[in-house]
Amino acid sequence: MKSAIKIWREKEERYKYLGEIGRVVSFTKIHEAPKGFKGPYTIVMVEVGEKRVVGQLVADQIKIGQKVVGVLRRLREPSPKEVIEYGVKWKKL
Repeated sequence: MKSAIKIWREKEERYKYLGEIGRVVSFTKIHEAPKGFKGPYTIVMVEVGEKRVVGQLVADQIKIGQKVVGVLRRLREPSPKEVIEYGVKWKKL
């Protein structure tokens, strides 16, 4: 279980790409989700400026070269005693 303190300390890195617009370089669909996640879901590699970052896509369908924007979303399903973690996921423009 992650503590609220640890989540707070990671906030600068976690929300770095919030509101940033990027371009999809690559993507893959995950069919067997790990514990705490609901599958299937899509992971994208996004080029933001000169950097490339990986994150989850909010939409179902995507094409390489399509523009996306970083949005705030819940990262995973928490257990009843855990803190809800939020972070940046990617949404089609």
